[in-house]
Amino acid sequence: MLDGLAHLLFPAVCILCQKPLDKNEEHICAGCFDDFNPFPGAFAGGMALQSTVRDHFDEHAVPSAAWCLYPYRSSSTLHKAMHSMKYGSLFPLGELFGKRLGELILRSGDQVAFDAIVPVPLHHLKRIERTYNQAEAIAGGMAGVLGLPVVTECLDRSLYTSTQTGLGIEARRENMAGAFRPGRKRSPARVLLVDDVLTTGATMVAAAKALKAAGAVEVAFATIAVTEKEA
Repeated sequence: MLDGLAHLLFPAVCILCQKPLDKNEEHICAGCFDDFNPFPGAFAGGMALQSTVRDHFDEHAVPSAAWCLYPYRSSSTLHKAMHSMKYGSLFPLGELFGKRLGELILRSGDQVAFDAIVPVPLHHLKRIERTYNQAEAIAGGMAGVLGLPVVTECLDRSLYTSTQTGLGIEARRENMAGAFRPGRKRSPARVLLVDDVLTTGATMVAAAKALKAAGAVEVAFATIAVTEKEA
């Protein structure tokens, strides 16, 4: 929290290496972004995301389309940036990542295939704890690039769940069982579902199921990162 407040007061240095930012840089310098080692091309990250979901669920759970910027390890510099975004009150950092994710989708040429962007929701109590939903910040950054609306009323988080960090696939599935439900409005037909990190896919698969119950016909996945398999 203190790191986030300090950066809001003194925003002209990179949050990771503390080097001064160039005038065209925001929050993270180009050198640190390079250290994140993005997936090559517009499709490699999405294929890695789909493969991860396929490894843990049946084929019906695999999204028809997917995008992802970076492979993720808890020891990486990307972890520090994501932690600052999620827990350090750096809302603009989520928008910055969202812009990059939107640009990735633009490069793939598939941005017109969706009616709306839907961020994975937080339970209202967890939102109070964190002060904002990082997935909404990411979705907002994407919306500005893709020209799509962000819709939050079609999906609710009905259970206050414990963190997924450190849980195995079965525990993650149990943790997500009944966690989402259709919201008060019908879902758009073609949805781009957005979250920050995908590890096994349990959260997004559960959210996609609730969206389809709310009227979605197709649910594609987009995340900033997908957890790499440990060697």
